[in-house]
Amino acid sequence: MSAAYYICCLIFSSILHGEELSIFEIELSGLITSPKQEISGMDWFENRLFLLPENQNGFLFSLEKSEIMIAINNQHSANQKPLTPKQTRLIAPNYKDLIPGFEGFEGISFIKNDVYITIEAENNGIMESYIIWGNIDPRTYELTISRENLKGIETPIQVKNMTYESIVSWNQKIYAIFEANGANLQEHATQKTLSLKNKALSSINFPSIEYRITDATKVDEKGKFWCINYFWPGEKDRLIPGKDSILDGVEEGDTHKKYEHVERLVEYKISGDKIVRTSTPPIQLSLEEKSRNWEGLARVDGKGFLMIVDEHPRTILAFIPKP
Repeated sequence: MSAAYYICCLIFSSILHGEELSIFEIELSGLITSPKQEISGMDWFENRLFLLPENQNGFLFSLEKSEIMIAINNQHSANQKPLTPKQTRLIAPNYKDLIPGFEGFEGISFIKNDVYITIEAENNGIMESYIIWGNIDPRTYELTISRENLKGIETPIQVKNMTYESIVSWNQKIYAIFEANGANLQEHATQKTLSLKNKALSSINFPSIEYRITDATKVDEKGKFWCINYFWPGEKDRLIPGKDSILDGVEEGDTHKKYEHVERLVEYKISGDKIVRTSTPPIQLSLEEKSRNWEGLARVDGKGFLMIVDEHPRTILAFIPKP
């Protein structure tokens, strides 16, 4: 038995037995710390991490991978300096005028020099979702989206403030992932795919999962990606949670036993005409008394994950080491 195999078995066993991971906060400074920015998603473009504000202010925030890696590698140093994300221009129509009930941007995904963003709207009490697309200038990082690059995506059910929160790309398709996929809400959950060739929409099967899915990483070469699975007890009446199947065969972590809220990562795989859960156990985060509304997720160089909180309880950029 190799040493690597033995270490893998130990890690897998610790996750199954409810080990929770603590976050390392990467301190931020500047405008991004304002609650009004409400960061709702993030994704890598080359070696720069883009952070998407929910509100359309004419810009996105971004950080160089090198400065993020310095912060991660020196996380135990007492001389850490806050990172100040740069603002990069977003040239796009005013969606408050274009989309009735526009509420904001939700998910973002880069594919080479193209960018795709989902939008949430509430039109006369009906939740609606849209996807927009454009391109990024690799020199200036300026994003440009034309007025005609807009397509509506019908939501599978109506749950207040819940639409397609996350998007990922794989094999010439965009996958839009709905927030609420619990067994008491959808008997047979599906997600939407958008063809990159002709922008045609279709559906793909998806396993039930309780609570919310709020963002996803890029898909790897094996078709696998991770999602944030989050629960704030104040949404119990909307989500009507059923049996938490994610914990089948997995012990609930100590702080998850103590508090009602849920903060964890779950891995999926795109497999033919469906998306499936992988056999990898969920990653449970060590909870604080107040829940943290995680809205953005990205992998970082095989080391682990970056996550960001929108505004509740405050803007937090965190690194979570890979188990």
